[in-house]
Amino acid sequence: MTSRRIRLIVPAVALALLAAACGSSTSATAKTEPVAVASIASGTGGASSYGISQQNGTALAVAELGNGLIDLSTYDDLSTSAGGTEAMRAAIGAGASVVLGPTLSPVAASADPIAQAAGIPVLGVTNATLDMGAIGDLIWRVSLSEDAMVSDSVFYVAQNRLNGSKNAVLIWEPADGYSTGSAESFRAAARANGITITGEEQYVEGSTTVGSVASAALATSPDVVFMALRSTIAGDFLIATASTTAVRIGGNGFNSASVLGSAGAAASGLIVSGSWNINSSNAQSKAFVESYTKANGVAPDAFAAQGYAAIQVLLAAMKKAQSSDPAAIQLALSQIGSVDTVLGRFGFDAEHEPTYPAAVQEVIGGQFTLVR
Repeated sequence: MTSRRIRLIVPAVALALLAAACGSSTSATAKTEPVAVASIASGTGGASSYGISQQNGTALAVAELGNGLIDLSTYDDLSTSAGGTEAMRAAIGAGASVVLGPTLSPVAASADPIAQAAGIPVLGVTNATLDMGAIGDLIWRVSLSEDAMVSDSVFYVAQNRLNGSKNAVLIWEPADGYSTGSAESFRAAARANGITITGEEQYVEGSTTVGSVASAALATSPDVVFMALRSTIAGDFLIATASTTAVRIGGNGFNSASVLGSAGAAASGLIVSGSWNINSSNAQSKAFVESYTKANGVAPDAFAAQGYAAIQVLLAAMKKAQSSDPAAIQLALSQIGSVDTVLGRFGFDAEHEPTYPAAVQEVIGGQFTLVR
C-alpha cells in the first residue's frame, strides 16, 4: 500500500461553486475546520482502470469545489483485500474523518469494518456488490448497486428487445467476489422479468478458456447472454461471443472505456447500465466532462463521475454538520435530503442506498449510448 497526502486548498475558487454543490449559501460552512478525507482506490492491480478514474474525479472535485474545506489524502489499495485493509488502517491512523472507497466491493468488505469499528463514515464510491447492511450503519453507497443496474438493464431488454421466447444463459466466475454478486443480481432480475436461465457456464482461470466457456454458452441458442464478469476478461468474452444474435447484457464490470477498447467492434450491441453516462443532459455533468477532459487529457467514465459526486455529497453533509467530527458528518449524511450532483439529483434511502436512476446504455459505434 502506498499513500500520497495532498492538501488541496483553492482560495481562488468562488464560494458559489460550493453553493452549487450543496444547493444553498456556504457562509457558515466556510468557517469550519478542513475535514480530513481519505480516498482509497486501486491505483495498481486488476482494478486500476476503475481506481485511477475514481481518484481523478475525487481530486478534481476537491480542487474545484473544496474551497479549502477538505484535506485530501490518497491511498492505493492494490486491488487486494490485504492492500485495502492496510490502506484503511493507515488512513484512520492518520486521522481521517471520512473515507471514500476502496474500489472493489470484496476489498471494501474486508476494509470497511475497520472504519465501522473506529466510528468513521465511509462513502462507497464504486462498490456495486457490497452488502453494506452487513457491515454497519456508517457505510453509504454512492454508486448504484449491481442489483439496481442489472435490474434496469434486464427490464429494458425484456420490454424492448425480446419477442416470445425469453431464455438466457449466464456466464460468471465462481472465484471472483464481484462476479458472484453480479451473477445473483442477474438471477433475481431474470425471475422478475419472466426470463428463464436455462444454463450457467463458469469461467475458472487456469482450468477453462474464454473460448470454450463462450462456445458452451452459445451452443444452447439463448435469446439473452448474461455476463457477470470482471473487467479484465470482459473484453475477451465480448470478442468470443461477437457472432451471436442473442442480446448480450453485461454487469458493471463491462461499464468501462478500457473494456470497449479491448473488445473493439465486438462490443457492438452490448447492453450495460451505469450510474452515469457521458451524454447526460445534466448541466453539472456537462461541465464536469469538460473540466475532467481538460485536466486529464481523456474523457471521464462513470467511476470518475462517482468520485466527483462523492465530494459533492460530502460537502452537502459538511455544510449541514458545521463540524469536522466524524459523528457529526455521519448524522448529517442521514439528513442531507436531496443534492444536485453530476449523477443527477442525489439522495439516500433508509438503507443508505442512492436514489437516482440508472443510465441504461447500448454500445453503438464504440460508445456507451443512452437508450433509457
